[in-house]
Amino acid sequence: MKVSSEDGRASGTLALFRAEKSNVLTADPANPGFSAALGEAQSRGVEFDLAAELAGDLQLVLSYAYIDAETSNDVVNRDWGMEIPAGSRLVNIAEHSGRLSLSQDFTLGGAPASLGLGIHYVGERLGETIDPDYVLPAYTLVNLSGSYSPAAGVELFAHLDNLFDERHYVSSYHKLWTMPGAPRTYNVGIRYDL
Repeated sequence: MKVSSEDGRASGTLALFRAEKSNVLTADPANPGFSAALGEAQSRGVEFDLAAELAGDLQLVLSYAYIDAETSNDVVNRDWGMEIPAGSRLVNIAEHSGRLSLSQDFTLGGAPASLGLGIHYVGERLGETIDPDYVLPAYTLVNLSGSYSPAAGVELFAHLDNLFDERHYVSSYHKLWTMPGAPRTYNVGIRYDL
């Protein structure tokens, strides 16, 4: 479902879904470097998105997703020789996730500028298929951005990601192979268009 305001300053979408996937690939232990079809998986959930122009050139974007993803049949994890029963959670898929961003356009010394704030939330996720107790913790990241165009074709910009330097993990295959997220990072630059 999609809706929008008469003045075009706000729009949103709502989606309910159910998806099924067959021939899910996994590593083939009999042939290192190759994959084999493992089985079936299904996911169902809801996604919501909202974009709005608020007063004074303030832009809002909000999104949320709930996803229930699981195996559809009993399978054997060929990497570890363990049976995974039907209905087991899938690795690295959070049930709850969401984003919120606010950006403000304004003029500075007669030139266009903007400031932005972004918040990204990812809920708990299963970290490996053979141990349902190995769960990656939820995390929330806060990001800042800004830009300034002092002359035609020139833009100065800055981004600060993970403002509070939160330790987080973005994905995992096993306890021994878990990918950490980036610490606080920033970049500053200039763009010039001819």
